[in-house]
Amino acid sequence: MANYSVLITASPDQQANLTALAFCRGLVEAGHTVDHVFFYGSGVLTANRLQSPASDEINPYQQWCEWHKEFQSSMLVCVTAAAKRGIVDEQQAEQLALPAHTVSAPFEQVGLGEFFSRLHNCDHLVQF
Repeated sequence: MANYSVLITASPDQQANLTALAFCRGLVEAGHTVDHVFFYGSGVLTANRLQSPASDEINPYQQWCEWHKEFQSSMLVCVTAAAKRGIVDEQQAEQLALPAHTVSAPFEQVGLGEFFSRLHNCDHLVQF
């Protein structure tokens, strides 16, 4: 079976974001492995723990957290793309003297170098 890297550039309010989640579930059900999910560009907004969609809408943050809890795939967020959008972890918030952080586990902020290094362990890269 194959090992996958999933790159998400779609924002959480775009259908492609949830399609990526369904794709990941399908991969695992078919016996494949999702090594990691990397959120880049507008996709980093998915990691914002302060999202509050309407009660009749799906919460992508919650859905991805449930995915991680069930399958333990790494959920990586591009640190630079995230910071540009106000998506910062606790350490960054302290460094930048911001009043709060918006990213927490299971999302992990990393640089592009970390993403590229992890690609060496994967057979396929799929972007949404």
